[in-house]
Amino acid sequence: MYPEPLTLVRESDECTKRIKECKIIRIECFQFDCELSDKLLPGHGTDCHCGMLTISTNLGTCGLGQFVIPCGNLRGDFVQWAVVFQKLKGLTLKDGLDYVHQKEEAWGEVRSQLMASALTNLFEKLESSSTIVEQELSFLRDRTYLFEHSGAYISF
Repeated sequence: MYPEPLTLVRESDECTKRIKECKIIRIECFQFDCELSDKLLPGHGTDCHCGMLTISTNLGTCGLGQFVIPCGNLRGDFVQWAVVFQKLKGLTLKDGLDYVHQKEEAWGEVRSQLMASALTNLFEKLESSSTIVEQELSFLRDRTYLFEHSGAYISF
């Protein structure tokens, strides 16, 4: 499983303040088409769905998580699968993580790990001004490409 995001945070007043002020304002889920799935996750196979979850915050920071869902694990459609994330909108990062832990059994391993990884990614970005952030944001700037290569999309 992923490390507890709060243990990744350095004990600095500025960092702690940013994390406490940070709230989730948007959650987006993209289910990629075969072309984008092949590009980002080579060898993924046709028996699974690949995609990305993005969490945007009021501070302008964005956390990312990628997923691979075996076809048999997706009951219903992608929107029904992702709608559980809606409850995290408006929460602080700590409250969001607590909620994910609370829902682990109901959500299952893939959804829980996906949201935990996106929250962890967000915590890591908040504690440092990494160049990785810029690389990811440049990829996300091409929203047209993402939409053109997504079989399904949902935003909260």
